Amino acid sequence: MGLELDYLFHPKSIAVAGASEDPRKQGNAYYRLLKERGFKGAVYAVNPRGTDVLGGPSFTSVGEIPGPVDYVISTVPAPAVPGLIDECAAKGVKTIHLFTGRFSETGHEDAATLERDVLARAQRAGIRLIGPNGMGLHYAREGITFKDHLPADPGTAVAMAQSGGNAVEMVLGPAARGVRFGKVLSYGNGLDLNEADFLNYFAEDPETSVVGLYLEGVKEGRRFLDALRRVASEKPVVVWKGGRTAAGGRAVSSHTASLAGDSAIWNAAIRQAGAVPVSNMQEMVDAVSAFYFLPPFTGVRTAIAGGGGGRSVQSADVCEEAGLVVAPFPDSITAALRERDPEYWDWLSNPVDGSILGASPWKMDELVALLTKSPEYDLVINNIDEQWALDRPEAAQDLPKTLDALLAVHAQQPKPMAVVVGDAVQPQGWQTDALTDLRSRCAAAGVPTFPSIARAAQALKRVTDYYRHKEALE
Repeated sequence: MGLELDYLFHPKSIAVAGASEDPRKQGNAYYRLLKERGFKGAVYAVNPRGTDVLGGPSFTSVGEIPGPVDYVISTVPAPAVPGLIDECAAKGVKTIHLFTGRFSETGHEDAATLERDVLARAQRAGIRLIGPNGMGLHYAREGITFKDHLPADPGTAVAMAQSGGNAVEMVLGPAARGVRFGKVLSYGNGLDLNEADFLNYFAEDPETSVVGLYLEGVKEGRRFLDALRRVASEKPVVVWKGGRTAAGGRAVSSHTASLAGDSAIWNAAIRQAGAVPVSNMQEMVDAVSAFYFLPPFTGVRTAIAGGGGGRSVQSADVCEEAGLVVAPFPDSITAALRERDPEYWDWLSNPVDGSILGASPWKMDELVALLTKSPEYDLVINNIDEQWALDRPEAAQDLPKTLDALLAVHAQQPKPMAVVVGDAVQPQGWQTDALTDLRSRCAAAGVPTFPSIARAAQALKRVTDYYRHKEALE
């Protein structure tokens, strides 16, 4: 049902219609990036003036290209699109990505009429359309992309967005924490292929483990919910619906010509389908990161370690407020603490105040090992980034050692674990480098990082909610 669209992601040849010699134009960027990323198929520049693009020749039309063309990227003006489609039909093109905008999103009837004509021509020719008014496709394995800084190393996360800018942020945020995206789609108005088509594809795609979706409206409500339910029954789908307010709804109309809707109704529908609703970019980034790294789990009993006394109080509050349970130490752990440390054992509790351990024979990784072994806890959160520690000159050497010891515990006793690695309050260069290194170490160990304990707690609760819902349906 879904993989019938697999050919979209595996073109053997791509032509950029409107390829420009001007490096500021998107037509230049698409053509350049295909060359730079090593797309293995044939790449053609189409320019009505026939001028050279990036030092190579261009063709004045798609029909002039000597070989077959599977996929065309359109950056030509909207009035030129019908003619382009006719050229592509004659050439046997399978897919056209319309970066071209200025269609129904303008609110003008003549632009909407033009858009309907574009769709009719494509349907008569059997051509599938991505867009219009979208950035198109990023597929790392094939060397296809629309933005310079989208990571070239592939992974199993997927981002779908009507907005090109949001698609980029949905990738770059998690990428800074080690998440890698295999496929990214910016599909704009969704004139032909829409969110339901792509969701059905990703439900069956073996390269996809988690899907992040930003949408402003849907073309086919029932079909969308059926597709969403289908994907969510197999893999996590994180959904951010834009246009939830009156002002947002007005912005949506002029952005992708979509219909907005009531926030509560949307969130209820998303949850009923088994997907995970979020409300902003931060929540999207956190949830995708959590699902990408963490195994399925449904428990909420949480052990928290690290940070001083104030951080411990904060950690307990925000975790409980998010719906996690910060359970006291069980008798087995208190007995072990008392046997080795008869003087300070009763100062230690969950969350573990790292400042107390300074006077105890217990080291943090040893205590975390106890917590990880205990069946009384379902997950562990480690605080690494407290400002007090970052201000110490030896932090750049000590923090990696502390983290590596915790990650070694995780490797020996796998249990869902998250690490809080934020940013320095008044960052110096060495601090930024040290924190980036900590995130990289966690990613290499398959452990998600979060910039605050509150954001970690919210993301982890979303993971448990998703798997509890899935488990209840099985």
